[in-house]
Amino acid sequence: MEPCPPQGVVISSSCESHGAHVSWTASPVAETYFMIATGGNGDVRSCNTTASNCSLSALQCGQQYAVSVTASHENCSSMASQNVTFNTVPCQPDGLSVLVQCVNHSALLSWTVRGGVVDYWGCAQAEDGIMLYCESTGTSCTITGLECGAQYNFSVQASDGTCNSSFSEPLLAGAAPCPPETIAVTMIPMQNQTQFLRASWTHVNCPNVQYLLEVTGSILGDSQSLFELSSYWTSSSFFELLLPCGSSYSATVRSRNFAGDSAPSAAITGITAPCPPPVVTYSGFNSSATISWNGSVYATMYTVYDISGVVRTQVCSTVQLSCSLANLDYNNLEVTASNTAGESDPTREITVHHLKRRDLSEEEIISETGLSMPKVQVTVETPNVLLVEWSRVKGAAYYTLVVREQSSHPRHASRSQILTVYGESSIVTDLNPSSTYCLSVSAQTEASKGPNSEPVCVETVAPAVKM
Repeated sequence: MEPCPPQGVVISSSCESHGAHVSWTASPVAETYFMIATGGNGDVRSCNTTASNCSLSALQCGQQYAVSVTASHENCSSMASQNVTFNTVPCQPDGLSVLVQCVNHSALLSWTVRGGVVDYWGCAQAEDGIMLYCESTGTSCTITGLECGAQYNFSVQASDGTCNSSFSEPLLAGAAPCPPETIAVTMIPMQNQTQFLRASWTHVNCPNVQYLLEVTGSILGDSQSLFELSSYWTSSSFFELLLPCGSSYSATVRSRNFAGDSAPSAAITGITAPCPPPVVTYSGFNSSATISWNGSVYATMYTVYDISGVVRTQVCSTVQLSCSLANLDYNNLEVTASNTAGESDPTREITVHHLKRRDLSEEEIISETGLSMPKVQVTVETPNVLLVEWSRVKGAAYYTLVVREQSSHPRHASRSQILTVYGESSIVTDLNPSSTYCLSVSAQTEASKGPNSEPVCVETVAPAVKM
């Protein structure tokens, strides 16, 4: 007779062997049984047995298998039993990543989720064998209690509620120290157009920590003139690096030990003291003169000193690019630039423009007020700057300088500006290039005005063409 299909198929998972044990109720007259298990990905396993059970092992992980059993007697086989399904052991998680948080001595583990998993266990094994765990039903969990400076093997295990997967491939990572929390920068006074940056920082509470100071920046505001400097790794909490004058900088500190390197600290930015003012010019006489200079990058103040004595004496401090002087020898002068980071080296090379002074006793034109007519000299400095100098008038309290632009169009009136000057020179700025200007000066007191000088007319030059 044909055997009846086997009944009561029962499957018990075998986590250790990554398989299952299948049993059923024996069919009357059946001599042999044929069991077949088909996985969701097409994997097929089978078993021929005279007993009413069979074991499967080394099945593919994370698969659902459908099992059926047929009974045979001589040349007759039964219909297959009803399919019974079961899930194999979960596969080990993959895509593990670890982000160690130095601030709270923890590590964030992340991985890729697989189907059929109901729980995950993250693990951190220290070199001394101590294990730390975290649990999650999602894609990440946080392990706390890491020891600063220690290295750990991080891995993760999945569970379907019955069996656990093997642990993922371990990922070695260290609880590296944090960067210093606080950094301070001090600038040492400028010398030889260089300035020491002294950086100091707070110690990191972690064993065997070393520190690295890194400074980047640009020179004279030029994006093409960049520098990168660093200290060596040191256990000290300070270091000094030499920076050029007129530079901007950004300083950070990293820490490390045998567990790894920290991220850079928050950056401290700043500037160094300026370079010495370039192109210093002295115009006039010792009794009355103007000293001027070109601007220095990052300078906020300029100072003129008299160095004739044992100790240099400040004679002028200004945010402008010139000063009026009286009764000072240019051979004893120096000019510096400064900002919040310090003062530059002095500029002592001075170009001198003397006025050609004649004996005016026979040429003075005495007005009814008793004030003489000044003698004026004009120098074209740049396309839009003139230096105007004149002889001193006895009894004058101040001078009036008239600057008149000559229009080439007959219908346009000439434009004038009137300046009040205390001294015997003035720098006239914001002029138009390639234009003609006529200038005259008169001496004045609080009660009277002297005669205007003979106009001196000059033409400003055209701006240079950049190639």
